[in-house]
Amino acid sequence: MKNAHLSMMSLAVLASLLACSASAADEIKALQATIASNSVTRTSKGNRYYLAYYRELCTKEEREAILERNIAAHRRWIALAGENGAKPQQAALPRAELGKVLAIGGRWAEAEKELTEALKSDFDRNRMAEARWALAECLWHRGDKDGAKKIVADIVAVTEKTDKRYGDGSVWEKARFMHRAWTDPDGDVDDLKLPHSIDCKPFPSPQEAKYGEKKVSLARVELKVKGLSDERGASDEGPHASRDPHVSQDPIVRLLKRKLTRFGTKFEKGGTPVGLAIVPNAPVDKPQGYSIDVKDGKVFVVARTRLGLTWGVVSLIQCVERRDERDGGDKRDRPSICEMAIRDWPKLERRGVIEARWKADFLEYALFHKMSSLVIKMGRPECSFMFSELERERVRLTIRRFLDFGIESYWSARELSVHPPLPFSAKRTRDLHLQWFRWAAQFGGNVCFEMDDERFRDGGLPEVDKKVFGTATNMDSKYMTSLYREVKKEFPGFRLIFGTPFYFGPDVGCGKNWYPEERTPYLKSHREFLDPEIDVYWSGPRVKSYSFSANKIQWMTDLIGRKPV
Repeated sequence: MKNAHLSMMSLAVLASLLACSASAADEIKALQATIASNSVTRTSKGNRYYLAYYRELCTKEEREAILERNIAAHRRWIALAGENGAKPQQAALPRAELGKVLAIGGRWAEAEKELTEALKSDFDRNRMAEARWALAECLWHRGDKDGAKKIVADIVAVTEKTDKRYGDGSVWEKARFMHRAWTDPDGDVDDLKLPHSIDCKPFPSPQEAKYGEKKVSLARVELKVKGLSDERGASDEGPHASRDPHVSQDPIVRLLKRKLTRFGTKFEKGGTPVGLAIVPNAPVDKPQGYSIDVKDGKVFVVARTRLGLTWGVVSLIQCVERRDERDGGDKRDRPSICEMAIRDWPKLERRGVIEARWKADFLEYALFHKMSSLVIKMGRPECSFMFSELERERVRLTIRRFLDFGIESYWSARELSVHPPLPFSAKRTRDLHLQWFRWAAQFGGNVCFEMDDERFRDGGLPEVDKKVFGTATNMDSKYMTSLYREVKKEFPGFRLIFGTPFYFGPDVGCGKNWYPEERTPYLKSHREFLDPEIDVYWSGPRVKSYSFSANKIQWMTDLIGRKPV
């Protein structure tokens, strides 16, 4: 079975072969075949280490044997390069790959040694970035956080000088996010320099808005804040603490200060009063609602909830008239805002994206598009080290950063849920899924367990599940409920979205299509056996639907016993 890394290594392998004798080249080819048939990544559809243990239910001893064969093949390959007088670069790449394999196997000390040695030489830029990140994982694991932070900073520094980021940007994005979180905690709210529009009105358009002609200067601002610390359940302490009792250093306040400072505002006593407040009697009594009043030289943003105030502050920033260098203006142009009275709330309480790739600038994008709920898709690089200490820290920082503003995040991993389909009847599968759920829940995050039509591909249900349950109809809803309730006991705020395999609506036939099971009984099982608090992700009559009619939504609601997400 082909290792995902091998195609990316082909050029380096060719160079290594050319530097060796014919007999050594033949042996390296054989070693490549051994590595392919004993491929090791933590989670991936096409590797033996994961597939054999979770899909084929091999023993722990058999899984360790796969790891050992992979390690031995890499070590022999490295030795061959040395025996044939190849340049150090020819051995660096297989040594780096060996280091990653050792790390995935939990052999951190050995992994650190191999990665450190490999990085003494230059080789493929993409693989060097991955090797550096894996080395940072090793250092973080053994408690050398300063050393890990230095390596992460190196990844950022090297990549900043290039036009093209590593691969899909995963390693660079992670490194950039972590480095910024450690050195500039508010850099993530102004990375994209939003808002880009200059119409000086909120986006999306507010429910009620009146605009006047008179303008209020924001060249000098005095902030007054009420209710934010109580809402967060924490006091204003830490590195951003202010000595001014009237100015909270809550993240929402820091968002406003970061943006207005770039626009040219100075924060000082005697400036235009700008009040931010979370109070129970705020003018807008709707979920996530807020009000903005600009009148008589004063500005007030008021809401009943944290998320409501977040949207109010974002709208206020969008309303600021300014000319900065990006717009061809002059720094001497002073920011201002016109008199206005805005009452706004979202028509839909949950707005956002599903299956979005995690990006270092995702927070700012979500804020300025007023997204309240995000489903973040983790790919193979993230899943490979998902439970490692450095990945935990990255995800902890991400989840907590969203929660700073009241935004909820769901973490999806098709590598764990459907690629490949794992036997739900096996204890090791349940343990893996519980580990994933708890991993997100402990930081205040949630999980989106996606299946959709992939549920019945790749051979469909594992044979062991067919013997125990017969069909997915008899199994999936009960399994999800069992996982959810167990995690919910530990983390009461945890939420779960379940992506059902059947997204077809009443206008697209009623038969099996390519599915091996009937649609109606499967969807009814959600109504009967799926915990009522679990949301069901449904994309409509087709994979991508551009409109939803009342009868289609009612059709789905009746079947699954809840409104679809």
